[in-house]
Amino acid sequence: MALIAGCHRSSSEPAPLETDSGAAAAGSAKATQAAAPPNALPVPSASVEAVVNPAHLPAYDGPTGSVEGTVFVYGPDSPEVPDLNVKSCPAALDTYGKRFRSGGPRGPNGERPLADAVVVVTGYTDYFVPAKSEAESVTIGANCGYPQRTIAMTFGQRLEISNDSKIVFAPLLSGVTRAAVMIAPPGRAGDPVKLYPPRPGHYVLGDQIQPFVNEVLLVLRQPLHAVTDLAGHYRIDGVPVGKLKIGAQHEAVGAESQRSIDVRANVVEQANFVLTFTMNNLAGPALVPVGPRVIP
Repeated sequence: MALIAGCHRSSSEPAPLETDSGAAAAGSAKATQAAAPPNALPVPSASVEAVVNPAHLPAYDGPTGSVEGTVFVYGPDSPEVPDLNVKSCPAALDTYGKRFRSGGPRGPNGERPLADAVVVVTGYTDYFVPAKSEAESVTIGANCGYPQRTIAMTFGQRLEISNDSKIVFAPLLSGVTRAAVMIAPPGRAGDPVKLYPPRPGHYVLGDQIQPFVNEVLLVLRQPLHAVTDLAGHYRIDGVPVGKLKIGAQHEAVGAESQRSIDVRANVVEQANFVLTFTMNNLAGPALVPVGPRVIP
């Protein structure tokens, strides 16, 4: 599943009739603003648009539906993470103590709800879907863990990190140089830390103070994505109608699955997935494609 790949093709749009120059100019400005991708990064907006909407397609304004479901994992229990240092906050072991987080058996073959899997809808053409906000906001909990161990955002957004715990955090993105250490003080005693991924792709979100933090950050080219909660549940709203693709993947499980889906206006479609984990997946971080073991 090409999570980072674009999903548009070129389309020609007729120019608006300018019978009233003032009205046409105002309408054109509003249309441009509505169609422009949000840009909260310290780069020109044209650079963001060149990535998320390179063909300058119109923003989708038709009917939408929703997709929700549960992602399960099949296979052995998650191995423990060795030599994890949680001395500053032992409660963090609940979040970061295992390779992946899953619940108890629920499926007919012992499938378990899988947390922190990313689900993405792709396959739409002739238009693009802009992100709904300039920022993806997350809050470190009182247990010293991020709410999800996978964070998905759209290129052009900034990442804002608040801290509800009693210890200090200093979030850091892999491969992104910072001139100063950015501190997330305890109890939200200050502004959120703002991070600016410079390009789409995969990052590791760590911490310069708390060594147990190990978050996957996926910066995608489109906004129709969600991450499963502790119950394995996800929901994606505002999905354009039509025949699309939906896929789920989990880096630590080392598996992914994809299927087709027909989205209808004002309908919540169901799409469940099972990802298969084997101990062979521990050999490396690469995703191993598996068949769509879909639970109806």
